[in-house]
Amino acid sequence: MDPGDHVETPCEVRIYRPENYDGLVKMYDAFRPKGVFQGMPPHNRPVRIKWIDNLVANGENALAWLEDNVIGHVAILPDFSKMDAEYLIFVNQDHRGKGVGRKLTSKIIERARQLTLARVWLTVDAYNFRGIRLYKKF
Repeated sequence: MDPGDHVETPCEVRIYRPENYDGLVKMYDAFRPKGVFQGMPPHNRPVRIKWIDNLVANGENALAWLEDNVIGHVAILPDFSKMDAEYLIFVNQDHRGKGVGRKLTSKIIERARQLTLARVWLTVDAYNFRGIRLYKKF
């Protein structure tokens, strides 16, 4: 296979449900590298659990599944007074650059539209070229 060939991960993206919690925690426990951008996901497990709890309690979330494993997570944190939402996304290190982020982003943008949000915004490291390419597409 040519190194330039793009092979997509055949994942399924679904809106988060409470019964998905353990799979989400498992994904973040295995996630690498931790804490690189704005300290997320947190290194310390109890802090990471609180962070995950906040995302699922206050955000709209979607998960990418490969068989029975969560391999990606996207969330928006709506601010209905401004009709916007902060966006964040994490994809398992073994599945980056394989369409997972695109599928997750598409699903959460669809959810933002259902909520009639006018804008979704994010902060991104200037050197996260892969992420920047994805975000510009949306």
